[in-house]
Amino acid sequence: MPGRGPRWRLRLAGLAFAADERTRATAGESPDADAIFATSMLSLSDLRATLPPRLRGRPHVLYMHENQLAYPASPKTRERDRERDTHLAFTNLASIEAADRVIWNSAWNRSSFVDGIEALLEHAPEPLDPDWRERLERRSVIIPPPVESLDERQPDGSAARGSDEAEPVPEAILHNTALRDYPDAVRVVWPHRWEHDKGCDELLRIASTARRREADGGPRLHWLLLGQPFQRIPESMRKMLEDHADRIEHAGWLPRREYVEQLRRADWVLSTARHEFYGIAVAESLLAGCLPWLPDRLSYPELVPPEALGLDPWNTDVRTDHPGGRGPDRAELHRRIVERLEPARANVAVRGIESVIEDAIEGAETEDRCSPRGRRD
Repeated sequence: MPGRGPRWRLRLAGLAFAADERTRATAGESPDADAIFATSMLSLSDLRATLPPRLRGRPHVLYMHENQLAYPASPKTRERDRERDTHLAFTNLASIEAADRVIWNSAWNRSSFVDGIEALLEHAPEPLDPDWRERLERRSVIIPPPVESLDERQPDGSAARGSDEAEPVPEAILHNTALRDYPDAVRVVWPHRWEHDKGCDELLRIASTARRREADGGPRLHWLLLGQPFQRIPESMRKMLEDHADRIEHAGWLPRREYVEQLRRADWVLSTARHEFYGIAVAESLLAGCLPWLPDRLSYPELVPPEALGLDPWNTDVRTDHPGGRGPDRAELHRRIVERLEPARANVAVRGIESVIEDAIEGAETEDRCSPRGRRD
């Protein structure tokens, strides 16, 4: 489905997919399946309840790539919509209860969901079955999303990044090649979507601080803003483009090949995100050799070793090619980061996800053989 209307997706996608399958079943076109694999972007409980009976009984595996409790609401969201978002958190809980296996992309995703649900349930008029948490933990496993190798050749088609929804940025800002003439500049990639939950206002504050520090003798920072802009660009991003145009080497969407090229040119990857359930773009930047400029929160402590948190271009314990660097060797830190990200490499993560699905299928077959009906059959 098109990448829009996330609240409507959560409410209706499960019912829509089930309706499609019922139509195909009536026409005799419904394919057989060993399992159902779904993401947390739909209500798995609605899907499972309304699928044709044959599919309803198959094992259901849920991939929780986000949760609605830790996702920050937009400042423009109306209060009544914020209250409705609480119901979406319970949609997540119902999906988990309906699943045979649950895969989380990070421990932070799981813990923030559990803590948030427990806080919400304190306001419930009657207590929920207290075993819900034990069931969640028993069914759960943590497997990072597959991060594809930067060396693999991939199509450059714009559809993969949804560029039909992107708003053009002024040509002078999109690609300022003249700034490549500053070989001593420290290049910082900011790889987020241009939306409120990615901390655009904090990015603007950091860029302004960098200008003041540069005037006091600090390094010259150049920005690579590689996230996707949408039709509504936050005001802080508009101001970033206006106030720091002479320090922005690139802003906006890029085809995959050029995107990877920019990552490899950068010295640092900066995150200002207010939520991050895993952080694929940050992981890609780290694998490309960027130093981590990451907050000690959200999922980031899972992506890098402890010594890689709290670094920045002004106060770093990592030796770099730029004056003033000190501490452990950059290459050694990169090696440790790559080692930490090994579970997210596509071939490793995909095998992990497949093994969970296979275990669910095997478990369902074993249960069916051991059931009274299975013995009769």
